[in-house]
Amino acid sequence: MANLQHIRRRIKSVKNIQKITNAMDMIARSRFNAAREALLSNLPYVAKTKEIMRRVMGQMRGQEYEHPFVMTRDELRENVEQGEGKFLFVIIASDKGLAGSFSSNVLKEAHDTIEYDGTGDSTSLDDDGDDENFHKKNFDAIKGIKPAPSRTQRQQRQMSATGSIAKTATRGGGGAAGGGVSREYHDANYIEGIELITVGRKATTHFKQRGYNIIKSYHGISERPQYKYAKEIADLIIERFESGEIIDVTLIYTQFKSAISCTPDDVTLLPIVTDDYAKTSANLKEEYIYEPDVVKILNDFLPRRIATRIYGAMLHSAAAELSSRMNAMSNATDNAQELVGKLNLFYNKVRQAGITNEINEIVGGANALE
Repeated sequence: MANLQHIRRRIKSVKNIQKITNAMDMIARSRFNAAREALLSNLPYVAKTKEIMRRVMGQMRGQEYEHPFVMTRDELRENVEQGEGKFLFVIIASDKGLAGSFSSNVLKEAHDTIEYDGTGDSTSLDDDGDDENFHKKNFDAIKGIKPAPSRTQRQQRQMSATGSIAKTATRGGGGAAGGGVSREYHDANYIEGIELITVGRKATTHFKQRGYNIIKSYHGISERPQYKYAKEIADLIIERFESGEIIDVTLIYTQFKSAISCTPDDVTLLPIVTDDYAKTSANLKEEYIYEPDVVKILNDFLPRRIATRIYGAMLHSAAAELSSRMNAMSNATDNAQELVGKLNLFYNKVRQAGITNEINEIVGGANALE
């Protein structure tokens, strides 16, 4: 029979945990409201930058224009075929745990994008109208090979441009289910052709253990993002892209849809393909007069647009993290309450059984004396 004192201690322990999870739920709820307000306040600015980008890029149709960020589809194909640069991924996760599957989902999305584990072939336009999934389409036709059914076109591109990645990753077991690699292997070798910028301790720790080259990491800002950090990341990306060290930049984050719906997403930050903007800007009837000129505006606007997209992703991720933590702690509090009720019922049953046994012993002893 269970010990009553042991059951009482367990009930007390569960109640203490319930108090902690309830407090964390309330804290996450208050911070979530602030994060959601920050996200909603940023949406009009993001929408305006989308419109400006469409109009300015549409105005550039048919003009001679050179910029390191902007290229035609043919120029992009040529860069991909040469494969002289690296691929940079900006991954936004959380600093803390106890947020349900928030971090694991975005890290899985990162592995699916980086390590050729994903399936499917999305060809939709991103929120700006540019074809973020150009690298997922027609790359096998460029190379003159038949596409493998288990890999997306983005993954085919990455494999061709960085041919030793798959071999290195397989040797190190660096996939989401690979179990990581030895510490000696991390210190001496990195996954070739891939560079990461991580936001959040969870992402930094996860990818360091798997041998990835993290060129910059940011901690302590996942719940309270600031524009200056997004600007700093954008400046680093721009510097490396202009120098030719990297040929592609992908942003991986969690998109906040509602308090109960958050999905991981990835978008291509650089390069910007003019052909895709030509399609979406065709429906814009009005033509604006730009001062001093459209080229000057575009040159000044593109770096700011990149920083804006990164900051928007950080705001989305912050709201998604806090909503996930709020839901996780609320569920934990409810589960603790249910467990306390079951333990109290079990305690009363054990206590009643003990009293019954004592009565039976007394009655038995009295009968024996007769």
